[in-house]
Amino acid sequence: MIVFRVEHNHHRLRRMQVHVCETRFERGRGLLLRRRLDSETAYLLPRCRAIHTIGMHYRIDVLFCDAEGRILSMRENLPPCRIARDPRAAQVWELDAGTIRRWGWSVGDRIRPC
Repeated sequence: MIVFRVEHNHHRLRRMQVHVCETRFERGRGLLLRRRLDSETAYLLPRCRAIHTIGMHYRIDVLFCDAEGRILSMRENLPPCRIARDPRAAQVWELDAGTIRRWGWSVGDRIRPC
């Protein structure tokens, strides 16, 4: 379990299990053939600007962040068989659908490990 800080209007700590997808295999597999994410799990793809939901059977939330973890853009409830990208991004977070709204994240917030 990784603890990370979300800088918003006030500081909050969130606890979430984060799977960091570093290898080509991990990045290629991503969420394919996996059961739906729960609200306490995220996939982090460093050095990434685009993701797809081809082959998935559920919606996800996506955060596109810069190298410092600042949220540049978001896609909420991205359905299966779609592509999402932000050419400015340095990392991408894949989350359970509804997480962005539930936790109140917005563009400009910053996510970083504590």
